[in-house]
Parts: sequence; C-alpha cells; structure tokens
Amino acid sequence: PLLGLGAERHGYRAPWRQHLALAAWSLLLVAQYAVTRLVCHLGVPPDCHLYEDDLQELHTFQVMLSLGFVLAVLTGVHIPERHGYLFRFRCPKPRGFVFLAVFLGSGPVFGSFDLVPFLEVLTLTPSGIGHTSVMLLIPLLVAGAALVLWHFVYAFKRYTIEGFLVYAGVRLAVWSFYGLYLFVAQFTRRGEYQLSFHLHHYVLAFMLALLAEFNHPLSLLLLAAGSGIFVQGLAAYGSLAGMDVRVAAPLHRAAGGI
Repeated sequence: PLLGLGAERHGYRAPWRQHLALAAWSLLLVAQYAVTRLVCHLGVPPDCHLYEDDLQELHTFQVMLSLGFVLAVLTGVHIPERHGYLFRFRCPKPRGFVFLAVFLGSGPVFGSFDLVPFLEVLTLTPSGIGHTSVMLLIPLLVAGAALVLWHFVYAFKRYTIEGFLVYAGVRLAVWSFYGLYLFVAQFTRRGEYQLSFHLHHYVLAFMLALLAEFNHPLSLLLLAAGSGIFVQGLAAYGSLAGMDVRVAAPLHRAAGGI
C-alpha cells in the first residue's frame, strides 16, 4: 500500500521524456554560455571575467547546471505539457521561436548595457548608488515588483490554497537563503577590514525566473529572459560567489591603540 501507482519493488520509473527534457534544457544553458563567451571576445560586456584556469570555469559550469536544474524543476520544464508549451515550433502559435530568441538574445543585450555611458553607473552596491543609479533603479524595481505581484496573484487564482502556499513557500525559501547571505555579508569582518557586497545580477535573474512556471505569455517571457540573463551573468563574470564580497576599508583603531 505504501507503493505508488506504477511503482516497482525497489524503486519507481520516471518517464524518459522528463530526462530528455532536462538534458535538452541543460544543453540550452550551455549554448547560452557559449554565446556569452563569444560576445565577450567581441568586448560585450567590456569587463568580462578571464578564467585563470580550467578549474574556475568548471566551477562556473557546476553552479550553472545545478541552479539550472533547480530552475527547470521548479518551473516545470521537464513536464511534457509545460515543455510542449515552451518549445512549440508548429503553427499555430509557434512559441518556441519566441522563447529561443528572447533566451539567446537577452544575454548579449544585457551585456551591451555596459557600453551605454548612463547605464554603466547602474549598481546594487550601496557605496556606488548615486542619484543617477536611483533614477534608473526605480523603474526597474517597479517593473520587477509588478512581475512578482502578477505571478503571485496568478498563482493564487489558479491554484488551491495548498498549491498556492507551496508555490509561494518554495520561492520565498530560496529568496530567504540569499537574503540571509546578504545579511551575513553586512556583518562579516576580515581582520582589520570591513566588507562591502555586490549582488550579482545572475542571482536576481535566477530568483525572478523561479516564478515563471505558468503556461502564459508573460511567464514564458520571464523564464526566457530571466534564465538567459542568469547564464550571461555566470558566463561573463564567473561564479565564485553569488554575492561578491569585497574589502572596503580598514576599520578605525581606537585612539592610543597600537
């Protein structure tokens, strides 16, 4: 009685199409990685990370494929109905072409922002946020908040209360982990130096893309753009830390101290 329908004595069978869908998704992430590294050689963005050795690049692949797997599962990419919605290339409504265009194009487009002088100042580092950054951040934050709100409202209307709580709880758990990371970084000291933080955009893109599990055009676009920028951030800048913790300045010694 404890065995589910279709289960076997020593395990269960996962539909092979789910494994194939996850493999195809992983290859798509690798393709975006290759596109990003290619445009990096063309100077987009101009501050692309140069790997010191193959081990660093393998670590980036590990993070990309691991988080990419989480993203695929939480957005249902491995489910046949969902996969068929995202990657439909037949008429009518060949959504797959739109998904691929947005996914592969979002990375280079985002990277090219560093070539625009007034966009270059955009930063999430507290010490670097000035008047211009605030003016640029406000519309981005409003748009991001609207996307988040729309997905939660859509989930509330679509699911039972139990389904909505699971949907919201899983996303909030992931976000809380990165929030804890941020909190700890604020109070960490290394010797006589205090630390500042820089939140990598691949983390933000990943957290937003986690919302996009619905068969709806808006959710499709968010998944495509969010996952594309997620890979771009990893490929262009590496994955040594989701939050780049930097030495800011020496702490002040007490008067008369050594």
